[in-house]
Amino acid sequence: MAIGDGHSGEGKTLYTWDRDVERIVQRVLSRFSAVTVNTYECHPFCGWERRSLDVWGPAGRGDPIGRDLSLSVLQFLWDLPGEPLIRHYILGHKIWVRGVGAYRWPADDHIGSLRHLHVTYMPVPSST
Repeated sequence: MAIGDGHSGEGKTLYTWDRDVERIVQRVLSRFSAVTVNTYECHPFCGWERRSLDVWGPAGRGDPIGRDLSLSVLQFLWDLPGEPLIRHYILGHKIWVRGVGAYRWPADDHIGSLRHLHVTYMPVPSST
């Protein structure tokens, strides 16, 4: 189910994450003063919004992040030790998926005026 509101084809902006992802969001915001982070209703899939984040420029959702800054944030996230593990990320016309690798992202929803970094983290393993 996709919900459209004009930015990245997704729904209502949210600022709530699972505890482990929230810790990552706080680290990003502490390290990079020129970015904002949010998620969306049903992003990237319904039920996954608490595992994903989008990094935008300082004015928030819809404020493009520069290429160099987006690469710096991605490298910072990539270098964080331990869990949660990145499930996939999208930047520009590139998507990387755990266990698959990188390939071309043909959509224009991560470039130009919509340039942002999207990262989705693996779900927390069940303790059963």
